[in-house]
Formats: sequence, structure tokens, C-alpha cells
Amino acid sequence: MAKNINILSSLLLVSALTLTPSVATATITTNQATKQNSLSSSIAKILYRRGIEKKSAIKIANAFFNVDEELFSIMLQNLQTNYSSISQEQFLDFLANQALMRKDADLTSYSYLVNMLYQITKKPLQESELATLNLVSVKNQLLAA
Repeated sequence: MAKNINILSSLLLVSALTLTPSVATATITTNQATKQNSLSSSIAKILYRRGIEKKSAIKIANAFFNVDEELFSIMLQNLQTNYSSISQEQFLDFLANQALMRKDADLTSYSYLVNMLYQITKKPLQESELATLNLVSVKNQLLAA
């Protein structure tokens, strides 16, 4: 009986040691997939489709984010939640233009958000939309603090 327990313990130890590298590899693969779907890679893809060399598009997109990209993503999601009529592609196109012109994107600024939505929609914003943008701006400021 003791011999069977020793064999079973050895088998469990060997299988645990064997599976550990594959679990670590799966984690690395998941992190790479998340990185590939990041905002900077999305903007780089848009710039590449517009005719900019791939390396240059990646460099421009990476230089665009002067703040933490995850924080920026949360702020953008905060804006998208309140404006579901505007697609994510429209937001990304606007941000790609900003990146190409080497302009900063400040999603904590009320005036920036108003300008952004005006340029995307090409129409004046209503009072309710301006009030919503003010709330989004305040929420984003709190996130950034």
C-alpha cells in the first residue's frame, strides 16, 4: 500500500512539473493577444491601412499615448458608454487622425471631448449632450487622479 502511495505521489509531482511550463506559456500567449488588441495596435492598423509603413504606424501609435494606455482605454470606454450611437471605429479613426498629426488626446478635458464629438458627428451638440460630456469629463478626471 505504501508503495502505491509513493508511486501515486511521484506521478502527481511529475505531472505538476510537466504542466507548469504549458500554463506559463498559455499566460504569455494571452498577454500577447491582449497587447495585439490594444488601442495603440488598433490605431497602428488604421494608419497602416491609410498607407503609412507598418513600422512608422506602430511608432506613431505608441508615441500617441502620453498616459497609461489602460487608463486611456477606460476613459474612452466611459465616453463610448454614453455615446453608443458613435461606433468604436469612428472613435478610433478620430484618434488615428490625432496621432498622425501628433496631437495629444486629453479625455479629461471637457473642451477636448466637445471638439472630438463635434468632429466625429459633424453637427452641433445639444444641451443634454454637453451636460453628459461634462459628467464624462469629471469621471475621467477622477480616474486620472
